[in-house]
Amino acid sequence: MTKKLLGIILVLTLMLAFNPVAVEAYPDEMPEKPEQLDIIGLDIDVEQFGEGVENFEEEYGIEVNWMEYPYGDLWDQITTSIHGGVTFDLYMMSNSWHPELGQLGMAVPLGDVVSQNTLDEINARFYDATVDFVSSHEEQWAIPGTASTITFFYNESMLNELGYEEPPANWGEMLEISREAIDEGLAEYGFFPGYLSGHEDGMVQFDLMLKLHDGQWMNEDRTEWTFNDEAGVEALTQMKEHLDEGLIPEASLEQSDWDNMHHFLSGDQPFEINWNFVYQMAIDPEQSDIVDDFAVDHVPGVEGKERDTYTVLGGGGYAISPTTRSEEWAFKLLDYMHREEGAIGVMEEQGGAEATMVEPYEDPEAFGFSPEEYPMVEVFPQQLEYGGVRPSDYLTWYSEFRDNIFTPAMHRALLGEQSVEDALDEAQQEAQEMLEAEGL
Repeated sequence: MTKKLLGIILVLTLMLAFNPVAVEAYPDEMPEKPEQLDIIGLDIDVEQFGEGVENFEEEYGIEVNWMEYPYGDLWDQITTSIHGGVTFDLYMMSNSWHPELGQLGMAVPLGDVVSQNTLDEINARFYDATVDFVSSHEEQWAIPGTASTITFFYNESMLNELGYEEPPANWGEMLEISREAIDEGLAEYGFFPGYLSGHEDGMVQFDLMLKLHDGQWMNEDRTEWTFNDEAGVEALTQMKEHLDEGLIPEASLEQSDWDNMHHFLSGDQPFEINWNFVYQMAIDPEQSDIVDDFAVDHVPGVEGKERDTYTVLGGGGYAISPTTRSEEWAFKLLDYMHREEGAIGVMEEQGGAEATMVEPYEDPEAFGFSPEEYPMVEVFPQQLEYGGVRPSDYLTWYSEFRDNIFTPAMHRALLGEQSVEDALDEAQQEAQEMLEAEGL
């Protein structure tokens, strides 16, 4: 073999080594194009990600069909469609679903479709926390599209009437203002959380209180459940005290976070601790009586604890169905959906919040989102820095844990049917037995 030929081979080898995309099927060696791709999506996502989909259709001549559903219907629609062998290509995957759906073979690991280098290039667009919350068991299951956070909303006018010029500095001050508002006849309740049993709302609210009390669901290496320790007992005790004192309504035990913001929007409640979709409702005069009276801030911390604040991370992204026509073309559509157009679409629909891409929050005014008009563009990226996740982000039997182990025990304690300590201890023992039998 001549030195010249050896040199050519060496150059080609180096080119391939430093251009990893060139050695894989995506995007240069794509399979034959399908005529259409189908998406099972959230009912607002056509507005949020539609422009990216249209760009994909125009570029490749592939028709994309949206099948839209409200969030509460998505899980059943996705799982029954896959079980039934229905052909569709992408679906909206909540960040609390991927361990279970992945374990059940109901999602295609993105690393099976493209190289890690390609994933890394795409993931560089997004906040690390949002990539983490669509990943579990050493697999990435979706490209992050939205990042929901629990935000602190307060009726600024009501607080001013009570003599307060600033939002409460800590949880105790929030409770004191709530008592004053109720005593003065300005409010019926202080706030209105959702403590449902067998439902995600109860998990979200306990996660919030547990972390504000410096607790964790599990130990660091996730070999032991720890939610029944001192922090967990303090958290659930405080939740029960809110109920017993009447600072929150008894309906908190039965009503979802998605349906309980109406007292706040009508001006009858000083505080609302809820997902940031409440912001869009609060600025809509057809839904809100407090359009000019409310403000947003970080959830106040518990005095004497290490955390100054905390938020629960929600949201998710789009995943590839195992019944897809083409994994490669489905991934390419994913890529188009989660570019700048998608991020701006999310921010427009969510009051400046919930986009997963870093760039728009580095200079929001350049993208048309001034902090004066969109206060969430300052609060939200900070929340992504300190927010955390529920066990749903790593537990393959999460539905069983939520529906049949933890939230029923939480409800027994809140209803006074069992002491807080006994309820948490029983739930911990049952969960630990299952952990040792099933693993994560």
